[in-house]
Amino acid sequence: MKRISTLIVLLFSIPSALAQQDNFSIQSEILQETREIVVHLPENYDPESKDGYPVIYMLDADHEDDEIVARKAHAYFTAKIMPEVIVMAIKNIRRGYDFAPPSITFKQDGEQVSGNSDKFLAFIKNELIPFSSKKFRTNGRRVFTGHSSAGQFLAYTLSQSPELFDAYFITSPAMTSPDIGGYGDQTYSDLKLVFKQDLDFPEFIYVSVGGSELPDLKTDYDRLTTVLKQHLPAQVKLHHEINDGATHENNGAISLPIALKMYFSTAF
Repeated sequence: MKRISTLIVLLFSIPSALAQQDNFSIQSEILQETREIVVHLPENYDPESKDGYPVIYMLDADHEDDEIVARKAHAYFTAKIMPEVIVMAIKNIRRGYDFAPPSITFKQDGEQVSGNSDKFLAFIKNELIPFSSKKFRTNGRRVFTGHSSAGQFLAYTLSQSPELFDAYFITSPAMTSPDIGGYGDQTYSDLKLVFKQDLDFPEFIYVSVGGSELPDLKTDYDRLTTVLKQHLPAQVKLHHEINDGATHENNGAISLPIALKMYFSTAF
């Protein structure tokens, strides 16, 4: 296990982001609602940039990990470890419903419903990414990050549209639920099938769990990483780790700077 107890202070001592925000709303025809997007632009963002900017797409804007990523990305750019990036995070409306696969049914507002992740993924793929590409100077390089249930949604996305992102940062994936049952059973099967196809796959996948998380989350991590190790195409670089001492509440904030450095230092 990776020892992080002596490093937590360093990882959280991130310099203030010298970035500008350009938040926007997007009216989704797929979801039939307005979604709020939080955007952190580089300090020296140039709408006419020749090279354009990679975009880090994040879920759970309400949890503020996007601020940590924006600050750390700025620090890494200053240290010449990675390029300047745009950080873009989606605010939640119905978190559990949007992240749950359609194979799962559960009660919401007194009604039996199926998970909405197929429509939520379609929103990201067919509305948010194209809209963002028109609004900002992007270069087509995309990273996707998610924690807990959002990490489960990343695994679902990988099983349905592996080509959509160049890198996936999955932290503390919650693939099961005591109230709903197995989120991940169908996703595991779909991952095994999609990896056999002749498709474009991401360059890099990072998966982590905290050493002090609940046993069910460690089991989810073990099962997902086993599937990835056994079935991922050889060209995809996989890194997985257990962060000793990390909890469910802080494993994402600890892991994301690590994943950023690992991916961009080799791909920059």
